[in-house]
Amino acid sequence: MALRPSSISKLVVFGFGLAIVPLVLVIVSVTLSIAHFAEQGQVSILRAVAMSDAANRMNNAVRSMERYGLQYTVLQDQALLVLYDQSFSEYKKASARFAAAGPSPLDRDRLHRLADHLVRARQLLPLVSLEGNRTALESDFSRASGEAQRLQSDVNEGISTEVGKLGTRALAIKRLTIIEVLLVLPLSVAVAIVFIILITRPVRRLDQAVSGLGAGDLETPIAVKGPRDIASLGDRLEWLRNRLNALEAAKLHFLRQLSHELKTPLTAIREGSELLQEDLGQNLSAEQQEIVQIVGDNSLRLQRLIEDLLRFSLAEGPVGAGMVRDLSLTRVLEELLLSYKPSLRSKSLHLETHLEEVQIRGHADRLRTICDNLLSNAVKFSPQNATIRVDLQVQGEEALLDVQDEGPGVDPSEREKIFDILYRGEASDSGKIEGSGLGLAIAREYVLSYGGSLELQDKKTPGAWFRLRLPLAGLDAAVHASDAGGMRQHPSSTTA
Repeated sequence: MALRPSSISKLVVFGFGLAIVPLVLVIVSVTLSIAHFAEQGQVSILRAVAMSDAANRMNNAVRSMERYGLQYTVLQDQALLVLYDQSFSEYKKASARFAAAGPSPLDRDRLHRLADHLVRARQLLPLVSLEGNRTALESDFSRASGEAQRLQSDVNEGISTEVGKLGTRALAIKRLTIIEVLLVLPLSVAVAIVFIILITRPVRRLDQAVSGLGAGDLETPIAVKGPRDIASLGDRLEWLRNRLNALEAAKLHFLRQLSHELKTPLTAIREGSELLQEDLGQNLSAEQQEIVQIVGDNSLRLQRLIEDLLRFSLAEGPVGAGMVRDLSLTRVLEELLLSYKPSLRSKSLHLETHLEEVQIRGHADRLRTICDNLLSNAVKFSPQNATIRVDLQVQGEEALLDVQDEGPGVDPSEREKIFDILYRGEASDSGKIEGSGLGLAIAREYVLSYGGSLELQDKKTPGAWFRLRLPLAGLDAAVHASDAGGMRQHPSSTTA
């Protein structure tokens, strides 16, 4: 814990620095190698140029000395002797530069032998001019010329050898650079990946925690490990989760208490109205009986409204993780349809069903409430002897439930408003069908919590058509049930 960085910015800087250190070392190593190679190459090139120029000058000077010397022995012209001495001076200068360039021991020996031959030739010139015997002089000049040419050849070979060494050295530097890069690059990438994980993991955990809070998950504890500032932010989110949990619990407690407190006087009012109707019904006038009936009906309506408000509040709250499980939406619908038999019979309604076996992951009571609201609206708004159609099938990775009736339908201007809280459509008002205006709002809240959708579809014939989409518990399970003949086919037409 003591080594944990105090902020994510310091962790980023440290990780960036640690990742580039190996690359910087490679760059420095390669730079030093190239600089040393360039320095060696420059020295070698300058030395080779100096030796080549000096050897060329010596070779030219020896040829000039040979030409002037032999001509002098024949013509005995002092001007030729002067030219000979000038060429000899140029030779000495070139020889000095050649010796200063650092020739090999073999070339030094050649240089000494060349000098000896030229000195003897200069000493023989006066004697040869008098005696006329040029054999010894020609021999010295020939040997001097051969030594000069061999020096020139040795210098050229030395330049070729030096160029080869430079090429070999350059190739070695190239290979060393490639090896260093191949060794260091994976290390830098590995260090970068490690720090990317260290940096993004707490940020991703924060994102998951915020998303969970936004989705209403107040049960999962929030624990974020990482730099102190990120961990501190995680602690604040955990405090916020606990605070929201406490507020949610307080809200539910308040609603339950309020519901209980309101139900008690409402129950007394309803029972009082019932007693008035039973005990004093014969003694009450028609107007008084109507008033008592209104009191009783409105007390029941107010009680239902309170219960719906409580259910809507629960719909907005989170569902415990242990209460969510895989269950059969088909079975939920079958049980609901059985409970609606008396209502269907009382209005002589026909029921057409087509139910496939569909598995949904959710809360049993919430799914029952969704389907119950859709079925209750269909029964409530259907006229006598009408038909209600219920179709459940698998479409892709979703469960598709269609509920259609032959009632007054929904006016186009009310298509979206009917899902608003406490909104009651014109059909409810005109038909004197009492409702709290919370049923569809509760159903949509539940559906959205599962990542599904509840929409009103266009219908050419009279009536309303609601379509519910919910994600399947598992695509493989749904396909398996369909392949195995898991469809439950109810009678296509039933009169309850």
